[in-house]
Amino acid sequence: MGAAPGLADAPAAVRAHAALIWVEGPDAARFLQGLLSNDVAALGVGDAALALLLDERGHIVADMRVRRDDRTAFTLVADPGAAGGLAAALGRYHFSEDLEVIGPEPADTLVVTAPPPDGVPAVPGLVPGTWELLADDPDAVLRATGLPEASPEALEALRVERGAPRVGVDTGPRTLVQEAGLESRAVSFAKGCYLGQETVARAQHRGRVNRVLRGLAADAPLTVGAEVRLGDRAVGTVTSVARSPRFGEIALAILRREAEPGARVSVGGAGGTARVVELPFR
Repeated sequence: MGAAPGLADAPAAVRAHAALIWVEGPDAARFLQGLLSNDVAALGVGDAALALLLDERGHIVADMRVRRDDRTAFTLVADPGAAGGLAAALGRYHFSEDLEVIGPEPADTLVVTAPPPDGVPAVPGLVPGTWELLADDPDAVLRATGLPEASPEALEALRVERGAPRVGVDTGPRTLVQEAGLESRAVSFAKGCYLGQETVARAQHRGRVNRVLRGLAADAPLTVGAEVRLGDRAVGTVTSVARSPRFGEIALAILRREAEPGARVSVGGAGGTARVVELPFR
């Protein structure tokens, strides 16, 4: 399993990178509320939540963390590689609303596995139980927290352990919200209509989708892109891999539902096998 402690063992901080997009103006809240999957209009000043941009058929286009800066201004925190596409999409859906879409701009951030310090803007981290600090001077904030610094690889292992999909890595252009397991963190089922809402609601009320995000536990390293087979049937593809201090060689994959937790699957066609695990890893 490895002797090195992981981020699940003690609070720590990890240097990270994000891209920031600002949506500002009298119509900012109404615009985002009608476009994104979560109830961003209900956020108080300084509060933040994970949200998704979907297409008209309910497929995941982008994810972001939305922070309300004041009554008419929001900061969207996105993956640097996806921020340009997200800003362009916001521009396409912005018609006559009284608002501006500004950015994206790159930003250095800190991801911490402890409550964020007072006075530092923060959003929920991609990994459940973490926070991403939007600090102008990450070095000063790191010193102020007193937290030890951990590696990006340790954060990636924690992400896989906790089953947090990365949009565009663990998802594809036709992935649904429930297939990625994001409905509990990134969707409000109490708010009004938003882009793709009908598909999300239908999948929720129906109670099942044909594919679902699962973990894979193996005795040997797994490879991104490796085919996963249950018997003689292909059921998915490995999308993220990590070596966990607690669980060893692990991975994420969106698998067909018949690959249930506990099943043994072949991976990669070279004699490798893995056990299907319900997320998060325990």
